[in-house]
Parts: sequence; C-alpha cells; structure tokens
Amino acid sequence: MRFCIIGLGSFGTHLTRQLSREGHEIVAVDNDPAHISQLKDEVEFLIQADCTDLNAYHEIPIDACDAVIIAIGEDFEASLSIASHVQQLGAKRIISRIINPLHGRLLKLLKIDELIIPEAMAAAWMAKSLKTPDLRNSLELGGGYEIAQIVVPPGMVGKTLQQASLRDRYELNLITIGKSRCPSSSAANQQAIQKPLGIPQPDRSFESDDILVLFGKAQDVRRMMRDQG
Repeated sequence: MRFCIIGLGSFGTHLTRQLSREGHEIVAVDNDPAHISQLKDEVEFLIQADCTDLNAYHEIPIDACDAVIIAIGEDFEASLSIASHVQQLGAKRIISRIINPLHGRLLKLLKIDELIIPEAMAAAWMAKSLKTPDLRNSLELGGGYEIAQIVVPPGMVGKTLQQASLRDRYELNLITIGKSRCPSSSAANQQAIQKPLGIPQPDRSFESDDILVLFGKAQDVRRMMRDQG
C-alpha cells in the first residue's frame, strides 16, 4: 500500500520507519530539512514542503495514496489546514493525530473521524502489558473477543495441543504458533514473531520459546494464562 505521512516529528518518523519495514510505499513530507535529512537513506519519496500552503501539493500524490496520515504534533491549526487541503485534493482516507478534545471536535466538523492520540495508545498498551506481562499483542474485535499474541505459559510447555485442550477447557482457538528472533522463556526478552509455523498440528509439543496466536474471549485468554502460568 502507499501512505502519505505529513509531519516527521517523533511519531511521524517512527510510523514511517515501521510502515517501510513492513514493505509499504511511503511518501513522507515535512517542512523541516532536519527531519527530511534523518530519513534520506530509508525512504525513497521524501518531500520538503509546507503543507499548510495549498500550492505545495503539486508534487505530492495525495489522490494516489491509500491513506494520508497527518502526524503533526502541537500545531493543531496547521493540522486543520492540512486536513482541509488533502480532503479538497481527493484523499481516499484521512487519519489525523490529535492533541486535545477541541482539536478532535474541529476535525470531526470536517468529517474526519479517524483520529489517534499516540501517547494515549502507548499508555493504554503499557498498562495492559504491565498487568499481563506475557500478553505480547492483541486485537480487540468487539463483543469481548480478541486475537491475542502471548508467550506460551510454563504449564503448557511439553504438552501437545491435544493435551492442552484449549478449545474444550477455555473455548480458545489456536490460530498459529510463532518463533521470535531471540528465543527466550522470558516475556521481557521476547521479540515480535519473525517466523510463523503455519497451522498447528495436534501432536506438536509446545516449546518454551513459542508465541501463541489465539482467538477467543479476552476473559478466557486471561483465565488460561492464570491457570497455566
């Protein structure tokens, strides 16, 4: 996919690098040459421009991007101006960082509803990870269901999927098992999944460096982790 990221401060730079690592095409824009310079060896399409000026968009392919992400930090007046411009230029999807409720309300008046607060998202994830250290990641699906990525609990190591009876005991479905780059039984040292192992076989024994990807209710995931921890 192709993303246009406007604003290359800390958040915009981290997002640019992450999306680039995942293989997406990035058009990165900022009016500060220092911000442009720090990404010159990582991103092919870097544009120095003041996006509050409608005339600056002649070289920015807004309508050819799958989404425009407005990653500007403190200057919410500039953010509003840019949101209005990219909307006028036919952006297919607009996602904007907000810094306060007023900023969010003003963007909603422009019919822009995909709003993010990176600091709040990071704080929420940290709170969740502190409460449940072995929970690596989760995607909430509504209705209490989620897809959760967890470090295999110690009580399951050496057991087969059949012996663990995840579906019968906890109403959980194991989607796949992954391996991290640096095997370790410590959640703190685990890295993101680097190698998924495909569809789990019922006779495969769980290993201490397995990362499980589960589907089910969040309360059942936590109950299984308590029982098997």
